[in-house]
Amino acid sequence: MARSGKQGGRQYTEAEVRVILERALRGAQTREVGHDELVAAAEEIGISRAAIEAASRDIELVRGEEEARAAIVARRRKGFRSHLFSFVVVNAFLFAVNALTPGPWWFFWPLLGWGLGLAFHARAALSSDVSPRQIRREIARSAERARREELRRLKEQRRAEHLERKQRLERSAEELGHAVEEGVATMLSRIAQEIRGSAPPAPPEDAARRQRIAPFDADDAESEALGEDEAERAARRGRGRR
Repeated sequence: MARSGKQGGRQYTEAEVRVILERALRGAQTREVGHDELVAAAEEIGISRAAIEAASRDIELVRGEEEARAAIVARRRKGFRSHLFSFVVVNAFLFAVNALTPGPWWFFWPLLGWGLGLAFHARAALSSDVSPRQIRREIARSAERARREELRRLKEQRRAEHLERKQRLERSAEELGHAVEEGVATMLSRIAQEIRGSAPPAPPEDAARRQRIAPFDADDAESEALGEDEAERAARRGRGRR
């Protein structure tokens, strides 16, 4: 690939462009570059987006293989350290038992047998050779872990959203209950005011006085009628005597 320079009309081959970019990146301040920035920089020197996408996929694949290889080697060495610790502790205990009891020395037999197995384990654990099959299995295992972690994160997010929605509904129901109570109290107060406003007016003072006097007038009339009856009976008795 050749590209004309804006100053002096200089041109560079593809190999020179690659070397110049590598040296410029080594001399520049170290920082992470985003995918969009990488695509924009590549388009400035005439590299298509499709080429950048393909190269980035290759880089991601290589990175995944390197991470898988490093995880396998780290797991092997961790297992070997655990095996070595068990070997030392158990054989030290067997040596102490053999030394404190009478009889011939026998602890070196399990020491030799177990030591042979430990040596084979150390050979496999300290080696950095990893087969492509193991790398593929490790990548698949990492992808499965990432998928489970994402599912767990989504589940926790849904649980948090459900809890927040429930709390929001409870607050809304409580506010609605308060509003209903206030509305009912206001309505009852208005009804009571209307009832008090529609009650008949109290009788005036003279009408009340007449109502108080009326019982006495009825009593006088009744007494007068009784007197007339008594007079009439007395007159009848007088005529009967004559």
